[in-house]
Amino acid sequence: MTPTRLVWRGMPVPWVTTWSREQSLPSRFVRHVNRDAEERLGYADEHPSDRRNGVLWVRMSVLRGRGRPDFAGLHPLRQRHAMTHLLCQVCGTTTIGTREDERHLFVVVAREGPPLREGETVVVPPVHETCALQAVEQCPHLRRGWTAALVGWAPAWGVAGALIHPDTLDLISDPADLVEVPYEDEQRLRWIYASREVISLHEVEPITLDRLEHDARSARAPA
Repeated sequence: MTPTRLVWRGMPVPWVTTWSREQSLPSRFVRHVNRDAEERLGYADEHPSDRRNGVLWVRMSVLRGRGRPDFAGLHPLRQRHAMTHLLCQVCGTTTIGTREDERHLFVVVAREGPPLREGETVVVPPVHETCALQAVEQCPHLRRGWTAALVGWAPAWGVAGALIHPDTLDLISDPADLVEVPYEDEQRLRWIYASREVISLHEVEPITLDRLEHDARSARAPA
């Protein structure tokens, strides 16, 4: 089913955006023991859906469209779903098969930074060309500067979140400054409170606004 497109004060709101009524749910940390007899972070009332690939994820209510949009925020569940299934961050529909070359477009905030590079990691999902043009024109953050690239391959790399001390179960990193941890780092994965899926970009070709506009005119319509 195609997600409903939401508008707030005349401005389209991306599908992955967090709304003010979507709040982190209260949870108490405990130490769990995994199948390898190793301690890891857990919830006192943990449910299997709280983990993905063995990593504990933040709990957040799902009330899309309720309250005010936080254009700088990404809802953890929708972000993860979009990264896993290559859904457009703006409209929430698939980006698979919407280009003849089968590549995917990624657009990220970059005021004066370098273009996206081979192997770079990102926490923002892909986007359709037509949705990207709308976003760079209307998104308050992208209007300050952005960079874009076509990507041939975007595998899962790891997660981003806040690190928790194994002994005290207190935060040891700023929740606002997400720490990226690759899936190969099993030690830190056991003690991260994840809120973002991270992918790495490969076969990267940076593109300009002119190229973006040209590709938008020739792109297949999203499903």
